[in-house]
Amino acid sequence: MGLNIHYPYFVETGTHATDRPRECSTCFSRSQKTRFREYLSQAALPAMEMSLSWLDAGESLSINVSGVAIEQLLGDENDAADILVQLLRHKAVEILGQTYYRSVAGLFSEAGEFTSQVSRHAELMEGLSGKRPEVFENTEFVFKSELTNTLRTIGFAALYSEADESILPVLNPNYVYSCDDLPVLIRNCRLSDDIAHRFGDVMWDRYPLTPEKYAGWIAETPGDCIHVRVDAGIFSGAAGGARALGQFFYDLPEALRSREITAILPSSAARNQPRAEIRLEDLGLVSSHRAYALTGIRTILQQSAFWCLEDARYLIPDQESWRRFQSTDHFSRMDTVSGSCGRVAIRSTNQEAYDYFSAYLIALARCEASCRDDLWSPAAARVLRCLPPEKAFHFHSGHRFIGYSAHSLKEFSRLLEFIPEEVFSFHQGQGDFSRWIDEVLGDSTLAERITHCATPHEAAELARERGRELCHDLK
Repeated sequence: MGLNIHYPYFVETGTHATDRPRECSTCFSRSQKTRFREYLSQAALPAMEMSLSWLDAGESLSINVSGVAIEQLLGDENDAADILVQLLRHKAVEILGQTYYRSVAGLFSEAGEFTSQVSRHAELMEGLSGKRPEVFENTEFVFKSELTNTLRTIGFAALYSEADESILPVLNPNYVYSCDDLPVLIRNCRLSDDIAHRFGDVMWDRYPLTPEKYAGWIAETPGDCIHVRVDAGIFSGAAGGARALGQFFYDLPEALRSREITAILPSSAARNQPRAEIRLEDLGLVSSHRAYALTGIRTILQQSAFWCLEDARYLIPDQESWRRFQSTDHFSRMDTVSGSCGRVAIRSTNQEAYDYFSAYLIALARCEASCRDDLWSPAAARVLRCLPPEKAFHFHSGHRFIGYSAHSLKEFSRLLEFIPEEVFSFHQGQGDFSRWIDEVLGDSTLAERITHCATPHEAAELARERGRELCHDLK
């Protein structure tokens, strides 16, 4: 059994989002402290109390707490920090590693940011508990398989991940696998979601969920070890009430013992013989869309935001603020369905997903703008900046919008490789590319050059080369 505790810094939305900030920190929600205290009282504290009762019953538990959750917790006047430290130091608790910001850093083209965040989180955990994490827990936005060597170098002995339901007939999540000789543990999403999503659902055909029923399911599930992990946020969103959920966890140890089921720690489970060698991409979390093929990225909105985020590294000298934009929560809110494997379920309309995407890009653009005068070349930074949706270049066929919008020069160069020839000809014939580059990005040099391009590929190469020139000017 495992518990995750995490609370990100959300971007500012509403009327304040259009104000020009004096510094990056004001791009994030002005109600952050209030919202975090609600999370603390309604979710984190009940989850920690459940964990203590679980440990008092003689069971073991793994805990994963993000760095940003801890820094907010330590900055608040309450007893929660002491309770958390008590949990982390418990002899029957194993602490899992992660990126400090529970971020998408593992998807970046360079591994430096990922390595820095993982090391920072491990050092924080060791400082608080005296125990350095041995198992790294991946987020729903999985990183590339090549990073297993990075994890091994940092000192991790195993990796926790999750898998899409579609691969379960091929990969049983209740066995150990191996990726480049690093043991891989896979969460049992179905059993985790029975608690996180279905516990209080009176329309569920197996309602109500009792400890005895749940222990029976575990006993009947084939495999070496069943990995059940839940997020603290499920306590605040529990349809059956946090008290009922707490009672379920309080009674569960006895139900498990009656079935001769023993709770073990992830590092112990990782010692089982691997069932097979896999690539993390085999877990079914890779998009097949030709314009965005990063693992964990499901929508074009998420991909656009990710590209703008990665490019912003050199446009936001305030690295702390840039890293707050990396939390996976931002990207989850740009999808209509998110929350799986024991996490709180969030269902949004297409408009709500787009609204958060828009607020995110506005906040990122405002943060970049607040830093521009501190850069070596403000003019280059202006051309390379992230654009809010209303200033993006929207690709059109002449009859309809084709679904692609460029929110930066770099995204523009990338998307040119995917648009049909007729779309390129339509815009080029009307001078749309040069007009947007000149009037919106403010680059008359590229605007003049691109008018001579005859193919999308030629224009993409030209835009990429110009982007490299401008990046060089920033350094």
